[in-house]
Amino acid sequence: MTVNAPPDRASNARALRTKKLLEGPIAPTLLGLATANLPLMIGQAGAGVVEGWYIGQLGVGALASVALVYPILIMMQMCAAGAIGGAVNSAVARALGAGAPDRAANLVIHACLIALGGALMFMIPMLMFGREVVDFFGATDATRDEAIAYASAVFLGAPTVWLANTLASVVRGSGAMAISAAAIFGVFAIQMGLGSALTLGLGPFPQLGLRGAAYGHLFGFAAATLFLGYYVASGRVGLRIDFARIQLSTSQFADILGVGLFALVSPLVNVATVMLITGIVARYGAEALAGYGLGARLEFLMVPIVFGIGTSLTAMVGANAGAGQWDRARRTALTGGLIAGAITGSIGITVAVFPGLWLDMFVSDPAAREAGALYLRYAGPLYFFLGLGLATYFASLGAGRMKWPTISLGCRLAVVAGGGTLASAYGLEATFFAIGLGFVVLGCMNAWGILSGAWTAR
Repeated sequence: MTVNAPPDRASNARALRTKKLLEGPIAPTLLGLATANLPLMIGQAGAGVVEGWYIGQLGVGALASVALVYPILIMMQMCAAGAIGGAVNSAVARALGAGAPDRAANLVIHACLIALGGALMFMIPMLMFGREVVDFFGATDATRDEAIAYASAVFLGAPTVWLANTLASVVRGSGAMAISAAAIFGVFAIQMGLGSALTLGLGPFPQLGLRGAAYGHLFGFAAATLFLGYYVASGRVGLRIDFARIQLSTSQFADILGVGLFALVSPLVNVATVMLITGIVARYGAEALAGYGLGARLEFLMVPIVFGIGTSLTAMVGANAGAGQWDRARRTALTGGLIAGAITGSIGITVAVFPGLWLDMFVSDPAAREAGALYLRYAGPLYFFLGLGLATYFASLGAGRMKWPTISLGCRLAVVAGGGTLASAYGLEATFFAIGLGFVVLGCMNAWGILSGAWTAR
């Protein structure tokens, strides 16, 4: 039977959203979708700032401990929301663009099964081998125990992170950006409020230190999973999910994984890059590591800032690809890439000139602050290319064309790995400049992949 089959108005609303993706003016439609994602962008950016602040109240040691775990946590979130989540968004949008809503509904179950598998791939290793992971990143006696405690607590919530992001991606693929944005905004509101209370022991809450920050993260995603699960299963998104007639299909797993597995290269390369730089910077001491961690936190913050535009690009490009409108898909991708680059570039130049606007919120230690300022001074001015690369990556997800993004990510890693290792002999400044050159490679190659004619019907 169909659970709470949606009324015709839900299906009609979903059809109208798809029509707008296929026929609406590109820039206004894209900006309208991105505006609907504004709560998500504000919430995720705000959570990154607030979490950095309340962890910073515990001292430089706590910031250094989190810096040891942060790359793996961010990699999981990028896999769940960006890579596999983007592939789910794309698969649903392409099915709807091709006029196949029943196929889109059936994709939901396949997506949730993939999400659970992805969660276990992070949760089990981190719970079993957390000590080995933080030691690999350069843990010291002063940072090891806190880093392990934080990792153990935060990765207990891996299933909720994956399911919440997967269900949000289903909703985005249908064009209902505001609903998914509101749900994920709720995640970060809970993370900021409950996380700060449990970390610092505010009001009636116990002071749990870094474990409190992890629990705020866990409970936020659990709440979003429950809300989005009900919203999708009840048919309010405009898809009729008949649980009694669901049939698992290799072709529908392939719809998601055929794009998502290539997309996984992005978070893997991003985290490999941060792992490499973290290992180099750790040689300079805990203060330098804490400062770089804050700089890298701003770099990662560019992802949620672009995410609102990027997920809109995935849905809009996906719908047009499904309908065979490839010229419109390309124009949409490039328009979104330039908008995202302008936003991140403006932020990067601002913090390069005035690093205190970012760093003074988190740290007062002079050595840590100087390391963070060096990162912003050398990498920040090249954030335009980071935004361009991230947005065109999301657009490529929508098109199901991941060849050039995969090549560009490999080239970026080569530039940062080779250049960063060689530059380490000349100090932190040269290492951070190599990171910026990696942004240039990423943005230019992704844009070239779209312009070169690789996006065509198969």
